[in-house]
Amino acid sequence: MQPVSLNRFFVGLLVLMAMCVTLPAFAQSSPAPDNELNALQAPAEGPTLEQLNDQLDQIRQKVSGSANDDGLSDLRQAALQVQKQADTLIAQQATSIEHLNDQLNILGAPQPDEPPTISSQRKALTAKKNALVDDQRQTNTLSQSARDLASQIFSLRRSLFDSQITARSASPLSTVFWSTMIRPTDDDLGRLRGLFDDIKSASSTALAPGKRFFFFGVLVGALLIWVAGRRLMEHLLIWLMIRWLPEGRLRRSALALTVGLTTVLTIGAATSLLHWGIETNAVLSADVVNLLDQMQTLIIFCAFIVGLGRGLLMLPHPSWRLPQIPDPIAEAIGHFPVLLALALVIIGTQERINSVIASSLALTVAVNGLTALAVSLVFFFTLLRYRRTRRKQGLERLPGFAGLIPFVVAVWVGFSLLALLAGYLTLAYFLTVKLLWISVVSATGYLLIACFGDICETLLSPKQPGGEALGSALGLSPRHQAQASTALAGIGRTLLLFTAVVLAFMPSGSSPGELLEGFTQLDFGNKPLGGLTIAPSDILLAIGVLIVGMLGIRILKDWLAERLLPETNMDAGMRASLVTLVGYIGVVLLAIVVMSTLNVSLTNLTWVVSALSVGIGFGLQAIVQNFISGLILLTERPVKVGDWVSLAGVEGDIRRINVRATEIQMSDRSTVIVPNSQFITQNVRNVTMGNALGVVGITLTLPLDTDVLKIRELLLQAFTEHEAILDTPEPSVSFKDLTNTGVIIAVSGYVNSPRSVGGARSDLLFTVLGRLRELGVALSSPQSMVLVTEGGEKLVQPEG
Repeated sequence: MQPVSLNRFFVGLLVLMAMCVTLPAFAQSSPAPDNELNALQAPAEGPTLEQLNDQLDQIRQKVSGSANDDGLSDLRQAALQVQKQADTLIAQQATSIEHLNDQLNILGAPQPDEPPTISSQRKALTAKKNALVDDQRQTNTLSQSARDLASQIFSLRRSLFDSQITARSASPLSTVFWSTMIRPTDDDLGRLRGLFDDIKSASSTALAPGKRFFFFGVLVGALLIWVAGRRLMEHLLIWLMIRWLPEGRLRRSALALTVGLTTVLTIGAATSLLHWGIETNAVLSADVVNLLDQMQTLIIFCAFIVGLGRGLLMLPHPSWRLPQIPDPIAEAIGHFPVLLALALVIIGTQERINSVIASSLALTVAVNGLTALAVSLVFFFTLLRYRRTRRKQGLERLPGFAGLIPFVVAVWVGFSLLALLAGYLTLAYFLTVKLLWISVVSATGYLLIACFGDICETLLSPKQPGGEALGSALGLSPRHQAQASTALAGIGRTLLLFTAVVLAFMPSGSSPGELLEGFTQLDFGNKPLGGLTIAPSDILLAIGVLIVGMLGIRILKDWLAERLLPETNMDAGMRASLVTLVGYIGVVLLAIVVMSTLNVSLTNLTWVVSALSVGIGFGLQAIVQNFISGLILLTERPVKVGDWVSLAGVEGDIRRINVRATEIQMSDRSTVIVPNSQFITQNVRNVTMGNALGVVGITLTLPLDTDVLKIRELLLQAFTEHEAILDTPEPSVSFKDLTNTGVIIAVSGYVNSPRSVGGARSDLLFTVLGRLRELGVALSSPQSMVLVTEGGEKLVQPEG
């Protein structure tokens, strides 16, 4: 119980520190009239074209004098807002123009004898329409200018980031690094004093005698929401999960999601209550308003980290833990989310202050380096505790990709610390923030993917009570319902995984919102892939795309072969052919994507095609022929995986059809590689294609005085008693012939596969010959003819 108590203590300390830091910032009222950010925003009513032009000009002026990444981000959002308002204005103008066109259509074309009032009305409407068309043209130009300005600001942010990330500053091992934060410049001190004065003024207003009671009431309410509200909400949701959800993975994943969400929702509600309560009582400056927004985002992010840790580790209830983490490991790293959140709140506060006051570059870089140092040390000591606990308890590495996570994080942290000690503070800050962001996105993606898969399995699978009830209500067959459940789970998990990967590795200097806007503005028109100009960054990106793509194709093939296709009524050969064909298609599409990443145009591959044509003419004919034959085998399926074939003296089971050759396993377990073209150009005997049953036949030649009826009963009894002989079609005995050598009788029976014929026939021969010997019936021996030659030599020639 000690780790649980410590966790609660640290979580409470985190909330108290966050509230104390943000109390002055929450004292917000109406913004000051000289707020520069408000000058960039649109009026409450619909803006006019002139107002939008003025706003865009102000943004351009501020971009030229801004060197702060946060400031550039705000200006980019303002430019996108102008673009959005311009698009709205364009839609309104289009509606007005359409209305004027309707009125002009009603008036019709000018007539020689029409009244002057109609002519003047038509003239006024035409002039108004022409003016609106001109305004719409100008508004379109304005919208495009705003879009271009937003793109230029993004490029400027990237250039600023690239220039800073390669710059070298003072190392944390030197005194210059610490003196920059302890003794900032006079300009930074002046801005800090101005911000602290604004905070002090807001605090005095919030704690004024007439408003003090209301302020403390709001504070107590926020604390109750976090402390009591979280506990009550968490217990209530857990009780509902246990009561309504069946036992299994769905209950565990839902419980983990519930614990994480209650942590985030309660602290979000507490901070929102503080924001609302003090906003109505105090007047804040523009800097305090900006600090308020940034600190609220920081606190919610830290609460999200704590909620993820509590939901995944489940220290109070280890049996509810969703990931397969041993209890000693979970207890050893249980304080990691809280310590990480505390470090981010403490040092992140100074980062937000630097952003608000637009501090000098030296102070900003030094604080960023301190953030990288603190976060890297938290990861470093957590890895040490993990390694020490695993060695002490004698635990094995986690299976699969989970076992690689500690190694990857250790290497990443090592690079961050090396860059930090070498003086590349911005590079270390970038690596640390990227590691933190990837960790949060990966944990969230794991939780959502697991929960979604468990929902599909529990509620849709016919093997579960909920899925069985749903299938009976909708009249679905179990097979189709299982296919729908597997397909839906696979599609949902794929989309969640793709979203997580995109968010985790999104470009630096961008946010998820900006990334979403970029996807919505993609142009999917017909464009060439570009020229043959390949940069080193494109090569690295192409290698990453190739690795991820091959891994994705492998995962897709495994999912098809193990999850989706077994739920269908396809035979094993069809499933194997389909998986192979999907793999080939995926490789082709991946090759196209890699070429597109390298900016390789298809027209630039003309020389490659020419070289291939010459090669085909001389030495690659057999390879191309086998390749085309392999595609024919996979599509037409004259033979498939699992068939028993005979080809040019090779007889056995087809185990695999590759793009060039087919693998056939012989009866002695050896494998023969046969080129695919032989299956197209030669005669192939497919034993199992038309009939999957095998025939066991025995022919006996008996003396003429044999009781054939008794022999018939003996043969039928022997075939019927053998376990491999099928009852349907039933065995049969036929009288083949009557010769001077004896009576020829044939018996036949069916087995479930031609592969079982040899063993069954051998067993039946032993049985039949033994029973014939017991009855005293011998097989007929061939008669001999003696010929005497002139020289007295005797020649014996068997008859028959």
